[in-house]
Amino acid sequence: MENSASIKVFAQRPREALRPFVKRFLVLEFPAAHKDSYLPITGMLAGFCFKGHCILDGKTKVPIAAVTGLSDRARHYEHSGNSGVVLAAFTAPGAAALLRHPVDEFFNDAVALDDILGNSSELNRIHQRLAEAPNHARRIQAVEDFLVARVGDAQPDSFVSAAVSKIEELQGILCVEELARRVGLSQSALERRFRKVTGASPKKFASIVRLRHVVRLRARGADLTSIAFAAGYCDQSHFINDFKQITGFAPKFFFQRMAVSKNAEFLQVGEVWRS
Repeated sequence: MENSASIKVFAQRPREALRPFVKRFLVLEFPAAHKDSYLPITGMLAGFCFKGHCILDGKTKVPIAAVTGLSDRARHYEHSGNSGVVLAAFTAPGAAALLRHPVDEFFNDAVALDDILGNSSELNRIHQRLAEAPNHARRIQAVEDFLVARVGDAQPDSFVSAAVSKIEELQGILCVEELARRVGLSQSALERRFRKVTGASPKKFASIVRLRHVVRLRARGADLTSIAFAAGYCDQSHFINDFKQITGFAPKFFFQRMAVSKNAEFLQVGEVWRS
């Protein structure tokens, strides 16, 4: 459990049956109105709000139960005071397997779960359990029960799982043609399959992995020139342009903001900084 003046975080690993699909569960509580920003991550999120509400990117009210697709840019959230949400952070191929639905439709978007599942009675039961739960562990249990009931014979796509592992192993520095050869598919077949399962193309997914590698290298004290080289950028200009397109800031200014922000935190679902 982590606490600060503005946010409370409770984290828990999923039960064994869910580990191929879900990395972790988080419960976030916001005693006061709060704004935060997240860098792109490599797995989708399912969120179950049990009090208050949240606005995404200054315009969209997030549904009470929603899935958030992969994104190629930073996302900005505004949480109402006295709000709380349970998050399931999926593995890269996990959401598509459990939802049994192509997830590329959710890229850069947040979609109500009942629009995907078409069964509001299940979600109504979850909302009731979340509202009545005496603690966060019981709230996570309610979401776990809902997801476990969907497992059945579901399995993450083995070809896409192998491709994801290779992209992460190489920190996003490889071409799609080589990736397809390594996993045993044609390039076109891999790209179609990868997009449906993860929500992004292999190239876009690799760019997210590479960005997160950059942030980790900076956290270890590497200078920006060394980082650009280690992350496989052909030159500083390419590095700066790619970084700015995703975060909205040039690398130097972004990391300066991170350094001076007293509230900067890493919430396990993405690097977070405060305005």
